[in-house]
Amino acid sequence: RLTQVVLNLLSNAAKYAPRGTGRVVLSLKEDEDGVSVEVRDNGPGIAADQQAMVFDKFRQVAGDDHYRPGGTGLGLPISRQIVSHFGGRMWLRSTPGEGAVFGFSLPRRLPDDAQVPGEHS
Repeated sequence: RLTQVVLNLLSNAAKYAPRGTGRVVLSLKEDEDGVSVEVRDNGPGIAADQQAMVFDKFRQVAGDDHYRPGGTGLGLPISRQIVSHFGGRMWLRSTPGEGAVFGFSLPRRLPDDAQVPGEHS
């Protein structure tokens, strides 16, 4: 499931990165509390008034004519739900014209009620 989250973030970043000059960077950090993953792009960025809605189901931010992402608007909400299930959190940092950074962090220890798919109690 966590692979699905990373692939979704990479796919979204690639959709918004400009053709020919697009850049997508994946970074991973580990510390005593857990791990964090960030995906950065150099796309158009997301206006502050639209940032809160990107995690809502069936919602996509309005882009200009060069950025038409398509899709269902479910990738980020599902990703956030998966991360939350494992006791983590997901975030967005963006400045219009400078791209966006989507990230998530996970604790070292799973919450007691989290079950990894395929495992049975």
